Amino acid sequence: MGHIELDYRAIPKLHGCKNYWQWRILMRTYLETNDLWKHNDLKDTAVTKFLILASVEADLIEPAYDNQSCKYIFDDLESRFSAYT
Repeated sequence: MGHIELDYRAIPKLHGCKNYWQWRILMRTYLETNDLWKHNDLKDTAVTKFLILASVEADLIEPAYDNQSCKYIFDDLESRFSAYT
């Protein structure tokens, strides 16, 4: 069986509480597949940050994210849009 290429654009953009869990599960799985998430830790790289931010609707991106870690951004999105935290 050949190597499967996964396209991050297949992940629906996060647009709020209604699709947060779908977005989170798909994003985490994508990051794990690409060795950017291991043992509950995000790798803090420019690629990881790009993938997270590119999969979020533009009006949900906070200016402070420019200087924050990937973990901070992921946790902040969870606190803002997860109905279960």
